[in-house]
Amino acid sequence: MAHYITTHDPNGAAIFAEGSTEQHAIPIPIGEIKILSSSHSFPMDLSSEADIEQYREDRTTTFFPGSRRICPEGGTATCMITMEPGAESPMHRTLTSDTVVLLEGEMEITLDSGETRTLKAGDVLVQRATMHRWRNITPNNGRARWVAFIQASAEPLQIGGKSLDNEWAH
Repeated sequence: MAHYITTHDPNGAAIFAEGSTEQHAIPIPIGEIKILSSSHSFPMDLSSEADIEQYREDRTTTFFPGSRRICPEGGTATCMITMEPGAESPMHRTLTSDTVVLLEGEMEITLDSGETRTLKAGDVLVQRATMHRWRNITPNNGRARWVAFIQASAEPLQIGGKSLDNEWAH
């Protein structure tokens, strides 16, 4: 998969950043994850290439310092996740607003309320700090792949007097 990052020359014209940005597939229990972009601030400061240098470090680590985050505190991240045939994630929540685009396969999402939906290639899901579980239901023992998590980190939620934070079921 080719991966390009743009930047600007000293005159402000758009150019491609120097150096290849090789993707690193990082194994996770349900398959693999690739960090496609990341920033550690929002809004981003694009007046230098500090964000590109930070991303080059982030792309090899999956989870950001201090927790099982896939989005840096106060920042953004875009990930691609490939889920192995029949794999199922634990019930979990990230304090992010995620736009998920299913590229390949079929996925079932289950919410903590018990509601479920089936996503097929081309479907879009917007998750808002949602407690959920993913299950790969692709026919013929196929993989599922989504670009996701075009995320912006969020403040802890206050719902019904309860504070909701990042969490992963054990």
